[in-house]
Amino acid sequence: MDELSPHAAQLRAAMAGPEQDAEWSGGTAAACARLTPSELGALLPDAYRTLADDQAPDHARRVAREVTWSRVQPSFTAAALTDLYAALAESARPTDVQYAAAGLLRCSEPWDERALAGHAAVLVAAARQRADRTADAALAVAALAGPDTERSLAALLRTVFADSPLRRAEIEVALATGPRERALLAEDQRYGPALGAWPPLTALAELRAADALHVELAHRVLHTAADQLAALHAGETPYAADKAFTPADADTLGRAARLSLRRDEPWAGELLTAVLPRLAVAPTSARTLPSQSACIVLAQAVEEWPTPESIAALREACRVVRHAGVTKKLDRLLRRAERNLVRRPECALRLPDLGLGPDGTRRLPCGAYTAVLTVTDEAALTWERADGTALKSVPSAARRDHPDHVAAARDLLGEARTRLRTLIRSLEGGCAEGTVHRYDRWRDDLAAHPLARGTARRLIWEVERAPGDWQAFLPAAETPGGHPAATAPVSPPFPVPDPAAAVRLWHPARATSAERRHWRDRIAELRLRQPFRQAYREHYRPSGTTGHTTDLFHGHVVRLEAVLGLAVRQGWHIDDGELALPMGGMTARFDLAGHLYPGATGWAEAGSVTLRRADGSPQPMADVDAVRLSELLRSVDLLVSAGSFAWCDRHAHAPEDRQRMNRLYDQPLGRTARLRRAALRRILADQITAGRIELGDRQLRLDGYAVHLATGRVTRDGDPVAIDLPTGRRAAPLPFLPYDEELLERVVRTVGHLMAA
Repeated sequence: MDELSPHAAQLRAAMAGPEQDAEWSGGTAAACARLTPSELGALLPDAYRTLADDQAPDHARRVAREVTWSRVQPSFTAAALTDLYAALAESARPTDVQYAAAGLLRCSEPWDERALAGHAAVLVAAARQRADRTADAALAVAALAGPDTERSLAALLRTVFADSPLRRAEIEVALATGPRERALLAEDQRYGPALGAWPPLTALAELRAADALHVELAHRVLHTAADQLAALHAGETPYAADKAFTPADADTLGRAARLSLRRDEPWAGELLTAVLPRLAVAPTSARTLPSQSACIVLAQAVEEWPTPESIAALREACRVVRHAGVTKKLDRLLRRAERNLVRRPECALRLPDLGLGPDGTRRLPCGAYTAVLTVTDEAALTWERADGTALKSVPSAARRDHPDHVAAARDLLGEARTRLRTLIRSLEGGCAEGTVHRYDRWRDDLAAHPLARGTARRLIWEVERAPGDWQAFLPAAETPGGHPAATAPVSPPFPVPDPAAAVRLWHPARATSAERRHWRDRIAELRLRQPFRQAYREHYRPSGTTGHTTDLFHGHVVRLEAVLGLAVRQGWHIDDGELALPMGGMTARFDLAGHLYPGATGWAEAGSVTLRRADGSPQPMADVDAVRLSELLRSVDLLVSAGSFAWCDRHAHAPEDRQRMNRLYDQPLGRTARLRRAALRRILADQITAGRIELGDRQLRLDGYAVHLATGRVTRDGDPVAIDLPTGRRAAPLPFLPYDEELLERVVRTVGHLMAA
């Protein structure tokens, strides 16, 4: 065993004897965080012995508890692993077998099976009391305890899971593998590590991907579930709410889905499409589900390892589900899955052509009529007579005589729209992450794809002409030769890129002010409606930054209900009284001077935004990629904007609330409102030129009225004016808007209403 460092030796001494006089900088927790993996592996047996000893001093138990709570990944030598098994076996609890199984995966040397066998038998015997919870770990350790222990445990598990055929099949496959493979199965659990559990292995995906036995099992499990649900929805088997799968079967389904999606198996999307939507809705009119637990666990698998096909299946499940609580959970998981898809660029751009021709259309005969699916900027379904005459709606004769054909056409339209939504959200996430593609794949999978090209052509892209030299282009303004035109403010002629050249989405945080103005003018000139806000996207270079902290949003008073509701949708969570957002290898923390908890209400003052690395140390903002930092601050700005301002009848009326709103009203104009002003200057150019409208820094003035650009609130001589905007068919048509935003649309409608009054 390697010699322990001085502070690791002090920790061991503190657990073994009288209270130490050692002073650890930052306390015991900080000392434990400094342990190396091998040092933690050497100390854990002592910690478990100390915690099991009722006579141990309080100071020793405190140190032992901190050692077991350390977030360092332990590593064991063969001797340390034997010592771990011996320590756990001295006072074995049913769940201790999970640490024993996890130790096998973290052992850096061949272990001594003879030395482990006796301790392993004791741990398996204790685990039998909770065989339903510890089955996988117990099977791994039983392989070391000897054939008699293994046979006895297998017989017990077959009895415990007698009503769970999928779980029994998984156990039979595990019995054909060795202890390491079984330990991997125990490691792949539905929920994250609990307090005191070791961090999950980062190489777990690669290790499991090589196990062909489990891939075959995953295919069989999902196929069996699909057949079972098909029979249920066909009425061949009786329906009972939440009884289609046992909890054990649901966990097996989750592991099968995670493995198949992690490996991006070609059959995974098809099977999940057959399973997930049917799991989300009862075959009757009831608002129940065949198995709520199985539905959620499969949705969590899609969230963790999304593919375009699995996201489409999850979106369909969201569409058909009737259970209110499950609807909220699935919607939340769908949003996270779409955000996570950007981290898998190898499959994010994979789209079916849906039978579309080179012109982006597909014609589906329907008796004497034809349904025409057209995908340009969006997907649309129109109908024609046999002579090509266009119809305004679905012909009644087609609905009456060919209902299946009409339903198929509508389903195809729905699938096209679903695929486009997933693509757009994936591209927007890729823009924020700086995802890079090969030019030849970008050309084939996006620019020339009949389903995706309408989306790709309206976005600004960059191609790398030389290392570090990126040229922006807009496919909608291509030259006749078919390659991107040189449309940047100052640029040399644009050659046809090399097939291996890198392509990425343009982001305003990387551009100069002249380039940003150029692309906004270009988008307005071509009257392009971008799939997501790109040319007009907010970008941030934080002021008031001190190392790893910025006070850019300090002082804004926000409504907690609005902030927390949006924060959950954007991926933030509450951690130690602050909002936290994981971002790759770091975490952003947003301080709100209020008591944060799920469902919190009231007002709070926005504080600082801080970046920390995965180990908790400060992350200097100057070292963070400009796009990533800009997108983080944009997310915070959206939270502050959502909580700070309102523009309809939800204004606070109590005196104290009105004072807060007045304070918000006097805040400096935010980046979002400045972009809104730039868009309005182009939308209302004629009225501004004519002098009818005056566009100031904070307000738009028209005929004595003032419309605030950050709130949409209308005043006249300082007094609020209630504006009842027409809705539905009464609403006037909107002019061209360069991007979708509720407040921008409201300001434009307000201007139109005031001009017509």
